[in-house]
Amino acid sequence: MAVRQWNRRCRVLGVPVRTDPEVAAIRLANDLELSWSTGRPTRMGWVRHAGAALGPLYAVVQLPAKRSDGGIDDYYVKIGAEYYDSFPPTVAFVQPETWVQAGPGSKWLPTIGAVPWFGLHPNYNFPGEAAPRQMVCFTFTAEYYMVGHSPPESTVWQQGKHTVAATLYRLAEVLQPPYYLGRAGQ
Repeated sequence: MAVRQWNRRCRVLGVPVRTDPEVAAIRLANDLELSWSTGRPTRMGWVRHAGAALGPLYAVVQLPAKRSDGGIDDYYVKIGAEYYDSFPPTVAFVQPETWVQAGPGSKWLPTIGAVPWFGLHPNYNFPGEAAPRQMVCFTFTAEYYMVGHSPPESTVWQQGKHTVAATLYRLAEVLQPPYYLGRAGQ
């Protein structure tokens, strides 16, 4: 488990450490199944996608985004359990069927307006990585903790309390007005 340090105002987490892949895959699958068993994700229009190409550590969830004119745009979010559940899942908006990360200007990448607790960076330079990649940035994504944030204690991922469902519900929130502004490209 990652080392957690404390100061008076904020909890500073260590960099995510990969978890046992077999255990992480089971936890992710169980938490997704538990969430879907409530019926709420289905009522919200969410769809789970699976397939051998993804592997046991990953799932893709199709989330509807509601435009201000009432129209709907679907997005596909790849969830990874590499650090789960000591840390939140990894998260990326991906292209359907190929599950490749959506790049800048892609129609599979949403445009999100100002949200104080959320950021979407199509090309982020992660420390120690040769090439930039997408970063969905809020406290319920593993990527958030890879770049040295110091969030208020009340917003920090808590193992045993939070699950992948919390990540998905927060994403669903920014895919609604007034935050969701449309597709990044055509």
